[in-house]
Formats: sequence, C-alpha cells, structure tokens
Amino acid sequence: MLFLLPASGRLHAEESTAEVTAIVDRLSQKVLNPIFHEASTFETAPRQGELVDISVDGSRMIMLQRDKKISTWNVEEGKKLAEFSPKEDATDGILKISRDGKWGAFANQRRFVEVWEVETGKLVHTFDEMDWKIGDLGFSQDSKLVFALGTQRQLLIAKPDGEVIRHEPEAVLEEERRVRMCNFGQDRWATVIERKDDEIVELVWEMPEENGRVELPRRNPPNIVGGPGFFIVFSGNEFWAGPYTNNGTFFSTTQQWIRDIRIDSIEPTNQANYAWISTWHGAEVRGSWRLGELGQMIVPLKYDPQVLVLPAPNSKRMISHAPGGQTTVFALEEDAEIRPSAYRTLTILDKIMGDKNYEVINAVGKLWEDRLEPITDNKLTTAYSELVTQVRNFRDAPRNAEEQAKWLANLVEEHPDNDVFRLALANQYHRIGTEARGSGYAYKVSPEGWMTLDKYMQKSWETIEPMLERKQVPPETFVELVIVARFQDWPRERLSPYLERAIKEAPTYHRIWKQACMSRLPRWGGAEGEAEALAAQVADHIGGKDGDILYAEVARLLYIFLRWKGLVDEAGFDQDRIMRGMVGICERAPNAYAENLALQFANEFKNHAGAHQVALLVQQRNHTYIHRLWEYDHKKYEEVLAWALAEAPPEEKTETAEPSPQQSPDEADANADQKSVDSGDGV
Repeated sequence: MLFLLPASGRLHAEESTAEVTAIVDRLSQKVLNPIFHEASTFETAPRQGELVDISVDGSRMIMLQRDKKISTWNVEEGKKLAEFSPKEDATDGILKISRDGKWGAFANQRRFVEVWEVETGKLVHTFDEMDWKIGDLGFSQDSKLVFALGTQRQLLIAKPDGEVIRHEPEAVLEEERRVRMCNFGQDRWATVIERKDDEIVELVWEMPEENGRVELPRRNPPNIVGGPGFFIVFSGNEFWAGPYTNNGTFFSTTQQWIRDIRIDSIEPTNQANYAWISTWHGAEVRGSWRLGELGQMIVPLKYDPQVLVLPAPNSKRMISHAPGGQTTVFALEEDAEIRPSAYRTLTILDKIMGDKNYEVINAVGKLWEDRLEPITDNKLTTAYSELVTQVRNFRDAPRNAEEQAKWLANLVEEHPDNDVFRLALANQYHRIGTEARGSGYAYKVSPEGWMTLDKYMQKSWETIEPMLERKQVPPETFVELVIVARFQDWPRERLSPYLERAIKEAPTYHRIWKQACMSRLPRWGGAEGEAEALAAQVADHIGGKDGDILYAEVARLLYIFLRWKGLVDEAGFDQDRIMRGMVGICERAPNAYAENLALQFANEFKNHAGAHQVALLVQQRNHTYIHRLWEYDHKKYEEVLAWALAEAPPEEKTETAEPSPQQSPDEADANADQKSVDSGDGV
C-alpha cells in the first residue's frame, strides 16, 4: 500500500504526543492561496502547434518552432541554448524533454526517434530500427531511459545513447489506436488505450510486485502522466490515479478541463507529494495521496486556448507560453506555502493510525471538540467530525463494513477513554444500518433492510449512551444522537431534554442543529416552519454574529432539499439573517465553497450588499477560479462576480421574465435553482 509522508509535517519517533498534536493542528489550519508573481518574461520564436515541453523543475524548455526547427532554452535566464533541425521536415509529431532537463527527444510519428543533448543541441542517437508508427514518446522517472510506444502497442525502451533495453516490434492491437504510456518508477510502466468502438479506455500497468488492468469510461481522448510511485490518467476534467489499495484506481474531477499534469519528486525522492494540474484557466495543486481533495488553485488566468500553462512542481513555478513566443515565469512569493489542508492533515492522521499512536488521536480529538471550521471545503463537517470519519474509515488490512465495526469495537474496549474511537464505532454502526435501508422510498425497503437498520441504530445508541452520563461530552455526540433519534422515530419528549442540554453545552456546534432541524422538515414528520423555529431559537440563544452564523449553517444544509427559494418561501427562513450569517462564515476563514455558495445565495435574492462583502474576500484571497457550484459556467460566474464587486448595484429591471410555455412558473423557478451541490459526509 502506497503511503506518502507529508514533507511539511514529517513525524519522527522521538516527537512527543504534544509535538505531534501541534503538527496535525497546524497542518489542518486553512491558509490563503499562495500568490504567484511574474518573475520573468522572455521571447522565443513562434511555436508550432502545442509542441513545447519543460523539465520538472522548470529550468529547461524544448519547443518546435514554426520554421520547423527545434530549440532548447534556459528558462531561468530566458536564453536560447541551441537550435537544430530534425531528420525530416517537422510540422507535427511528439516532442519531450527528460525530467532532469538533460535530454530532448522528437518522434515524427513515422519510423524514427531522435535524441539530443539539451545544453548543446548535439544529436546523441537516432532510433530508426522501428517499422511501426509511433503513438507516444517519453522518458523514465530517472531520465535514464527513453521509450517509444507504437499505435498498435509496439514498444521500444532504450538508453539515450542507443543501447536498446527492450524491443517488442510485434503488433499487439489489431488496428491503430490512440495509445499513451508513462513510467512511474523503476520497472513500472502504465499504458492507456482508447477503444472508441467500445466507448472505453483500457488502462494496464506492470510493476515488479504485480500487474493491473481496469477499464475506464471513454468521454474524451485520454492522456497519462507518471510520477514517483503512481500515475494519473486524465480526460476532459476527469482523472484517475493509481495504483491504489487493492491495485485499483481513484477517480476525481478538476474545476476546469485539464491541459497538463506534472508530478513532483522533491522529498522523499521515491515518493511524490503533489500533483500540479494545468487547466484552461490556470492550475490546481493536489496532494498526491488524496487527489480527490482540491488543494489550492494557483495562477488563475483568463481563458485563452492558445496559451499553454506548464507546471514546474519541483521549483514551485508555473510557466505560460503563447503561440507567438511570449513566455512568462510565475514564481511563488518567498514566504508563500503550498499546503492543501485536507491532504496534509488526513494523510498524517493515516500515518498516526498506522503507527498505533492512539494517544495523539485522543489529544487531537480533545483539541478539536469545539472547533467549528472543517478541514475540507464543504458545508457539513467540522474538524472533529472529519477526525471521526478518518478513524472510522482507516484500514491497515482489507475489512468489510461489519469487520470494520468489530475492529473499531476492539479499539473502544482497549481505549475506553478515547471518545473519537467510540464515536467512530457509533458512526460505523449507523452507516451499516442506513446502507441496508438504502436511499429510496420507504415502501421499497425490504423487511431485511428495516431489520438491519433497527439493529445497527440500536447498536449506535448503545455505544454513545454511556457517554451521556458524563457532565460534558464532545458536541459530536449529540449529532450521532439526533441521527439515531430520527431513524428510531423518537417521540419529541424523549429527544427534547438532550437538545436542551446541547443548547447549554454546545450551542454553536452547527452539526447538531443541522441534523436536528433536518429532522423537523415535513418529509421527516415535522410541521411547516418547525425547522426554522428551532434554528432561530438556537441562534437567538447565541446572539449576535455567531447566532447569525449558526442560522446560516443550518440553512446551508437544508438548501440541499429545498433550494434557496423553497428555504425562504416554504420553510420560512429569514433571507437577510442567512446573508449576514454567510458573510460571517466567509470572514471566519478562507473557504472557497462557503464563498461561492454565499455569492449564489446573494445573487438569488439580489442582495448586493452581502454579495459585495463576499466578493471582496474572494478577490483578496485569490479565489478567482470557477467553483463546481457554478457547473463550470464561466460566463455566469464572471457576471455575478462583476455585479458583486461593483460599488453600487446596477438599476434592476422591473419586468419579470415570462416562463416558457412548456413550463409552469414553479417549474421554471425549480429548473433555475438546480445547482451542483456536494452533500458531504453525515447527511
């Protein structure tokens, strides 16, 4: 199982519980997006197509010029190193530079590959023994090997000086296909094959330990890139990373369509820390072990399909290259920090669990009990609930859901004072129950599903009930209690004393009131207006800005079920109070999700004053990319942001747009309000 130690939070055996706890807490704190500045600019000759490549540290560049010559460049000095002509006139082909910037290679997709020294332009070797068409070209991670892959999956692996290491000239595929290949370590190779007829992409890899194969959906032509220890297949705005646990792949998406991906190899040298993803509007940085967590968006740029953004992760730089030759090097400010909080924190927590350093888990839990901010960018969790989820999901060996529950039960027995373990077990029980029930209508649930739900909800209750005998419990305990009460259909008089206690002990812990108010929606047996009444009661008890924040936190969850219009018109929520609370949430800490959701809410009700406050924060924090909540609608986002940033709102038109004849007014409103939303864990 691949595990990556975070370079900025490395653990040593001699560190005390307090020291490790401090490391985890620091890494979990959200930081502002790092700001890049223009370090230098220089001009190259106009390039041919998209044939340009850079070394992983961004110090060397190779490009095919429009005059059909190849040139190499010292990016740091903005100086041309060499210029030379390939074997035949080149208007198209594959051009690559080794990760260390020492070698350049060109294949014209016919029968040969040429390798040059980047510094001098000296031709090192020409591989012309292939009688097959070349589909891909590249270098190994250590830059000591060059490879060429045929369109029918023929293969040549050799040293740059001409020594052939492996040659497989026979066609494996019956017909030519788009093929791409990468190296992700010593004797580790991965290949993707596009099969349009089957609408799939075949991904195969070979490693000294074992080989692997999966089929991926084909939606766009696939590409692949390798880094120390893993590879990434990308297509459109989707990507798959592997090999992961059980020799599989992990799927995720980016904010915009992917142009290129580069994977760093700084520390340790045999394991990657970050994947830098170039998109149409800039670049993202993702933690390599937890690629699903959006790290930070950097170097946001105006859309231009001709300008290539090339990541140089080993030097933390970005290089843009325009077709006319204008080259810009973006560099980090000296004190800036690349630190996707979720990736660093959750990775190091995995390490702590793997080392059985359970005292740290207990200490972190006590530190985070009342913390209201999540680690990840979403509206549902807190740092404490994410810690519980991390423990609940941790596996040092394959275990199904019930086996995982038994493993957690043993932890609780061995460490009875560790509340994180107990809540992780209770959470695992209720998840087993709800998964058995399913998410469909009640009449579709089987008798066995109901029995399993009842059994495991009771187990969840029996797990947390002893905690409630104490004078003070972690606020997350009440969250689990409310969920159990909903599924066990507790009468109001049984639940009310616990909610009264929660108001006294943890009024600002929003997860309690999100779940409690959700239980009071009509779909779960509540009466109209009850959810808002409870949210207002708790918010009034808190008072001031913090009360408004709690009110908005509840609204952010119920929005999933009602959308904004239904939340105000049907559930009776106060839109002005929601707006005040949303501004408070955005001011509390950098959180791209909260900011974009607040902008959408403000736009829905044309609350320019609130939108303006949020937009200024977005601008200050360099959060200028298109969040998934906008469904990647760049034009819509730009319009709303421009409206929000204006000092005064433009004059509003008084006319009301008529709904289309195919829709009722209600249907038109509902369709307009459909937005992408991530319900997160624990709903």
